[in-house]
Amino acid sequence: MSESEDRNEAVAKDKAKARKPFGKGKRLGEETVGDLMGRAIHESLFFIGVFAVVAIVVGYMFVGWPGIWSAVIATLTTVMFCLSNPLLVAVLSRLHLRPAAYLTWFLLGWLIKVGICFVVLLAIQRQTWLDAKLCAIFIAVGAGIILLAEMHTAATSRVPYVDPPTRRKDDSGFDD
Repeated sequence: MSESEDRNEAVAKDKAKARKPFGKGKRLGEETVGDLMGRAIHESLFFIGVFAVVAIVVGYMFVGWPGIWSAVIATLTTVMFCLSNPLLVAVLSRLHLRPAAYLTWFLLGWLIKVGICFVVLLAIQRQTWLDAKLCAIFIAVGAGIILLAEMHTAATSRVPYVDPPTRRKDDSGFDD
């Protein structure tokens, strides 16, 4: 094998290792925002799967078929919560905004998601084919699960925080 083939094989192994949903991440400085969001999606989808199964069982135990429909609506709303953050981060990271502007748009995205939840809750309030109270509880639990998964991802991330280089002025007042 040539040296370039060995290097390509090593890179492929590193990429495969980095894709493990719950494995160790890349070394400090190697994890990108895309890697971070991918990990957040993997962890969130795992918890959403568990949440969906538990919600369907609990919903059926308490109110029968309306409980199942409540769990389905809550799961769909939770999936919207899960997928909207990585989409928002992907769009915002390409705009090269200042940190304050980035955070403002990111928090605005969260406010929009909360607004969508209120619209969903208002829309299901008088529906007879599901249990509105149980659905509201499931939506709150699902949103909490997504928030916890994202907090866990952010807390265990290894994205370095660096300041952009600044230009120094020499004694004459001109840039280097």
